[in-house]
Amino acid sequence: MLALQLTAVFFVLLSATLMFGPQLLIYGPRALPQLAQNEQARFVGGCLTTALVMAVLAPYFGDALTSGGSAITLVMADVVTMSFLPV
Repeated sequence: MLALQLTAVFFVLLSATLMFGPQLLIYGPRALPQLAQNEQARFVGGCLTTALVMAVLAPYFGDALTSGGSAITLVMADVVTMSFLPV
């Protein structure tokens, strides 16, 4: 599981580097306010941040929410594997 987490974090950071890196490399810190005002950059930043949080915390969601019932366990298995199928 740790290898999958590290692979996911690597690809999220690579995506962020490819999205924001060229502007930051060319313009330096002056690009930060412009990126903060750009709606597309904020959307992509939010998506990448969400993906990073999910990659880091995904193994702990099952431990936190499987407190007994088999229905909760089944729903969490579907959420972690991202396969939303009717039960």
